[in-house]
Amino acid sequence: MGLYAGLMAEEHKRNYSDRELFRKYIKRIIPFKRSVIRIALFILVSAVADILNPLLIGYAVDELNKTNPNLILIIGATILFIILYGIIWLMFFMQYREIANFGPFFSERLRMDIFDKLQEQDMSFFDKHQTGGLNTRVTNDVSDFGNITFLIVETVGNIFLSGLTLGILIWLNLSLALIALVSVPIILLIMFSLRKLARVVSRAYRRSLENVNIAMVELIEGIHVCKSYGQESIVSEQFNETNKKYFKNGFRLTAVTHLWRRLLGFVSTVTFIIIMYVGGHFVFRGIMSPGRVFIFYLYLPRFYRPIMILATFFPQFSTGMAAYERILDILDAEPYVNQNPNAFDVNELEGEIHFEDVDFSYRRGERVFEGLNLKIEKGEKLAIIGHTGSGKTSIVSLLARYYEFQGGSIKIDGIDIRDMTLESYRKNLGMVPQDVFLFSGTIEENIRYGRQDASEEDLWKAIRAVHAEELIEYLPEGFHTQVGERGKGVSAGQRQLISFARALLTDPKILILDEATSSVDAYTEAVIQEALDVLLSNRTSIIIAHRLSTVVNADRILVMDHGQIIEEGDHKSLLAKGGKYAQLYKQYFEHQSLDWYPTYTASKVQDSK
Repeated sequence: MGLYAGLMAEEHKRNYSDRELFRKYIKRIIPFKRSVIRIALFILVSAVADILNPLLIGYAVDELNKTNPNLILIIGATILFIILYGIIWLMFFMQYREIANFGPFFSERLRMDIFDKLQEQDMSFFDKHQTGGLNTRVTNDVSDFGNITFLIVETVGNIFLSGLTLGILIWLNLSLALIALVSVPIILLIMFSLRKLARVVSRAYRRSLENVNIAMVELIEGIHVCKSYGQESIVSEQFNETNKKYFKNGFRLTAVTHLWRRLLGFVSTVTFIIIMYVGGHFVFRGIMSPGRVFIFYLYLPRFYRPIMILATFFPQFSTGMAAYERILDILDAEPYVNQNPNAFDVNELEGEIHFEDVDFSYRRGERVFEGLNLKIEKGEKLAIIGHTGSGKTSIVSLLARYYEFQGGSIKIDGIDIRDMTLESYRKNLGMVPQDVFLFSGTIEENIRYGRQDASEEDLWKAIRAVHAEELIEYLPEGFHTQVGERGKGVSAGQRQLISFARALLTDPKILILDEATSSVDAYTEAVIQEALDVLLSNRTSIIIAHRLSTVVNADRILVMDHGQIIEEGDHKSLLAKGGKYAQLYKQYFEHQSLDWYPTYTASKVQDSK
């Protein structure tokens, strides 16, 4: 499957019936009911005016067929015909003006709801959904769903128009009206047969469009990897396959939408020919006047057109509802990270952390922690080491409330973190990840991100504490230097310094460094090490590190393996113990020491010769 093997990994798990979707749709449209009523009113007035016009034409035709036609009545009918067309044009203008106001506002509100809902989600939600897919739902799906309201209102207006027309047809001649009605069940049968097929095809089309967007996002974000390995042609072929599926599903959707229009047109045309023949026969026998037959012919397109439009209603309706169903996948999603209903705001925490019998798993049946117990004292500098998958990052992820643990409790200063509001709790946390994310904007805006109202003095204090002033001075526009997407334009080391300053500016009582110095060069690391004493003083610190310097100076070191703490102590005691830490030290840390130098056995020296 190649690089895009994950495209189809996200399966559609929710299955709403049309009734459920429509009920949810009505609930969403209620705040906009005034606009919908106005649009419906404009369509109604336009339909009534459109119904009256053929009567005026037929009346004028009959009057002209008389031996002594009344020209005043004919002129009056002509003037009224023009007035009605003016009303139709005015209603059309008012209708689309209201749609122009309603449509963007409805879509804006829906996009904002989706955006807010995404921010409520914990990290497990984003583990299951790909960026390109979420982008598709915020953009394309919202746009397609936004057209539903006008589609429904217009369809209801067409049904009303068709009903009024049928009443007039019956009034004009019952026999001809019954002939016209014979074809309606055939048309409706064809129309309803498309309903289920349209829904299936619409879902496939939405998924294929999402896959194209996912592929594009992956390519752009991973373009450096693609180029590094010379995979441009292979990636192009894989995208071509994804794009072809999108084309095929788009073709199927178009085919379902328009496939039966010619057949429906054929049915209505045959009916029209029969009515013309019978109507002519009625005129010849004197049963109907030419004007009355002419009116009947004028009304036939007005009777069939709404029914023909209904034939395309279900495919278009299904497309919009398929988009809404995918939107609901976000709007109806409930985050696993929950705070208690009576959660309270906390101000400044002291920083004593206690994990009590914590059970946690990312996926059911794959336990990461089982009964984990860990106490971190206020102001303690704790380092955590271990192989990949040992549970190091999981500890800080639970502490930051990125994920919800399934059992036990995590307490800060004796308070369960679930009893604190997320916003107030996280203000006490400072997080410096390995993969630093900078937003598009200036250096100053990125440093101020967690504390917008910080004074210039506090800002520079944080910058000097991490020795980032040199970085600021050498940038072309200093503080106001623009940072590109994801921090483009600055080096990895510079991004790390900015992230340190950003975390320090909030003055958190709990500071988490998740391998925060692993991406910096030796000089930048030396600069950061000078500031670490300032960074970590008077605050509880948890350090996940691959650097010797950050491990050696910790008050306590935890060694983790498969979600369990297998050793703990300071650097010297653990090294003397000769256990797992000593083994990891020799593998990962010993060569970073200034006192370290490689030792060679006689055999190695002989081999080198």
